[in-house]
Amino acid sequence: MSKWDIQPGAVHGVLNKTAESGGKFEEEFKAYTEGLMHSSTHAGTMVLGGSAQPEGGAFGPVTQALQEFQKATENDLKFLPVRTGKSLTGARLATQEYIKGDLEMAKNKQEEYSKAPTPEEMKGPKK
Repeated sequence: MSKWDIQPGAVHGVLNKTAESGGKFEEEFKAYTEGLMHSSTHAGTMVLGGSAQPEGGAFGPVTQALQEFQKATENDLKFLPVRTGKSLTGARLATQEYIKGDLEMAKNKQEEYSKAPTPEEMKGPKK
């Protein structure tokens, strides 16, 4: 059986720091999307020289690859904040149960040792 020895206050601090960092996912994803769009617009096109750009714009192989990359990684990016949230919730709930267990054990010991002495205990130690 494994032994648990955690410090709930320390866990709370780590959870707060992690939640703060995890809260920046949206900002990071926006920068990621903007970076891909910027790269796409500056990656060059496949419009023949002297030709007019098609309606809706033109794109080249790099832009196509970036679009495919973005689409392929979309679910991975959605996974990150959801997994982080679940991990934080699990750690918080586990710590609460740990504390409840400690309190339950303390209550049980207190109740056990607050009872009146039994007749056997009154006889004293055997010699």
